[in-house]
Amino acid sequence: MKKLLILLIVVLLVVAGAFVYSKYFRKPSLRVLETSRVERGDIKGVLVETGIVKSQVGAVVKIGTRATGTIMKMNVKIGDRVKNGDLIALIDDREVQKVFDQTSAALVAAQNTLKQVELTYPNRIAEARATYEYARINYERERELLIREYTTKDSFDKAKSQFEAAEANLKRLEDEYTTQLKVSRANVEDREAQLKQQETRLSYTRIYSPIEGVVSDVTTQEGETIVAGLQVANLVTVLDPSRLEMWVYIDETDVGKVKVKQNLEYYVDTYPNRVFSGNIEKIYPQPVVKDNIVYYLATVRVSIQDAGFLRPEMTTHVKIISDEKKNILTAPNAAIKFEKGKQIVYKVTGQNLVSKTELKTGIRGEDKTEILSGVNEGDVLATKLIIPAESK
Repeated sequence: MKKLLILLIVVLLVVAGAFVYSKYFRKPSLRVLETSRVERGDIKGVLVETGIVKSQVGAVVKIGTRATGTIMKMNVKIGDRVKNGDLIALIDDREVQKVFDQTSAALVAAQNTLKQVELTYPNRIAEARATYEYARINYERERELLIREYTTKDSFDKAKSQFEAAEANLKRLEDEYTTQLKVSRANVEDREAQLKQQETRLSYTRIYSPIEGVVSDVTTQEGETIVAGLQVANLVTVLDPSRLEMWVYIDETDVGKVKVKQNLEYYVDTYPNRVFSGNIEKIYPQPVVKDNIVYYLATVRVSIQDAGFLRPEMTTHVKIISDEKKNILTAPNAAIKFEKGKQIVYKVTGQNLVSKTELKTGIRGEDKTEILSGVNEGDVLATKLIIPAESK
């Protein structure tokens, strides 16, 4: 019995010692979970950024009015397609129409007055010129007769007086004709200007679409009264869905790698499997600060074909192609680790055996990285592994 007790104590001590050793002293073994080979392939260096779809300048028009009155007719609602020149709304125009008719009548009266001046004054001037010519001839004849003493001084004086009166009357009519002509023409021009002004005011009561597009907002309805003040009262917003662009927010650490005309690819959450493409059109010099992060805005024109799938304010996931190389040595991004400021890989040398190797890399793609030195084609690298912690 005593020997059995001693044996049991020894067994317990051995088990306890094995547990303590395995837990606190023995190093766990290294395990390689996934691997990949170094091989040749093509790489596109990409910069991953975020963007947003926007309407181009001029593609969204807020249509308003400068007229005050009641909306008599509203011809559109949200979602309707309109063409350039379509009548969108009609505002009560009775008062403006009445003033327009009065001005139109005043213009007709002024035109008639001008015609009357142009017709009557030439006839009166012609009659006055004939009287003047007769008086002149009679005056000259009496003057000759007086010199030869074939007439009296009274007859000569009478002929002279008639001549001077006819001359003064002719000059008066000619001056009066010129003045009346200027006044009548100025009156006609003034009435025409007033009529054009009333035509403009009348046009404010008829709201037409200046572009072709889709009605995105309607702020008033039939029967409502609008009052135009210092600002134009907006009635309808029309946007052209085919004229879109994308704003790309480029991180300040990446902006040095981005250039105008650079190609890019992007997708939106609603079409995750559809890849859209474009190129950088502009890079704005003014930074944009969001959440204490500095971005630089780049614009990308959206093609008409792509605009058929996109809508304003959609968030885009952008990949800017900064560089592209073909038939180069590559390794998966997951195999490249960073330790103490250096890039290293774990090269598989056997079953759960690896060797740490430092390497130099080139451009980094979305899935692979260019290898410049450190490993060779065909080498097996650990992409996922468990590294045991060193025991103290």
